[in-house]
Amino acid sequence: MLDTTTGAAYLDTGESRGLVPDSHPGVVGAVRGTIMGDSDLIVTVGRKLDFQLAYGSPAVFGEAKLIRLSDSAAELRDNRRADVEFYATPKAMLQALVDAIGNKKGSIDREWIAKHRQNHEARVAKFSAGLRGKQTSSDGRIHPNWLIAELREQMPKDGVVVADGGDFLSFARGGLARADLSRSGATRLYRRRHAVRRRGESRAAGPDDRRRDRRRVRLQHHGDRDTAVRHKAPLLVVVANNGAWQIEVRDQEETHGGVVGTTLQFADHAAMARGFGMHAERVEKPEDLAGAIQRAMTNRPALLDVVVTPDAASSNSKLGLAWVPDLQPL
Repeated sequence: MLDTTTGAAYLDTGESRGLVPDSHPGVVGAVRGTIMGDSDLIVTVGRKLDFQLAYGSPAVFGEAKLIRLSDSAAELRDNRRADVEFYATPKAMLQALVDAIGNKKGSIDREWIAKHRQNHEARVAKFSAGLRGKQTSSDGRIHPNWLIAELREQMPKDGVVVADGGDFLSFARGGLARADLSRSGATRLYRRRHAVRRRGESRAAGPDDRRRDRRRVRLQHHGDRDTAVRHKAPLLVVVANNGAWQIEVRDQEETHGGVVGTTLQFADHAAMARGFGMHAERVEKPEDLAGAIQRAMTNRPALLDVVVTPDAASSNSKLGLAWVPDLQPL
């Protein structure tokens, strides 16, 4: 409500994706870098200034003032102290700010957010149009964007999407979360860290979910199937099987000139899922994708093991997500 009241731009991070729908006029994630450098005031809510926020560096945020609010001291004092810090429950503090603002018009620049929203939508449209650019890569395997395009066409508008896995998460975030602004009824959750993969799966397959009638799509590299089968969860798991920890592969190749321990086999995840009693198919040709998705959606819980090319570089990979800068504290 604060962003609606103030006309502020909204940037999410891994923990908050899905809280604000893509159709909200303040969502401008496609022009993230521009917004960071073009803001007069930055407000962080319950999070540290880590790599997702450029560690709060003035090199990125310029001379913008900084307000930080959190109920954890660690999320108020790391890397850069703010001009104003609120040690409070975020929900209560945000409501207090909204109440204090009231009906005051102030000097809100509505044209500023409208301009950035327009640029965001234009970039989203361009990205969406490019999803069908390549069916396969030079190795003959399916391009991840082609898989995303097929899923978009058949994914229910009120579905719940949980994306996991470093490289494929990057493709899914761009193609599913930002590319279709009309699907404001969909819920999208993202689990960035491999250590919470089981928790991410439980979000998609949990038996106590109040929205069991809503169809769920989970995109990832690996996972546990037993829970989905035992509880008859209406879940479709899509495994983007690229045979590698590809972000790390690219890092090793470009930084060290060789690859150690990051290439995998193109294991048959569909065979494993069938062992748990799931409907499962392995898809290796782009022309087989549409039919496989239709059959899987009809026979959930289901798994599609889609063999995709490891040659496609995700945006995370291009940005050097796996790279460790010189003198970076670990």
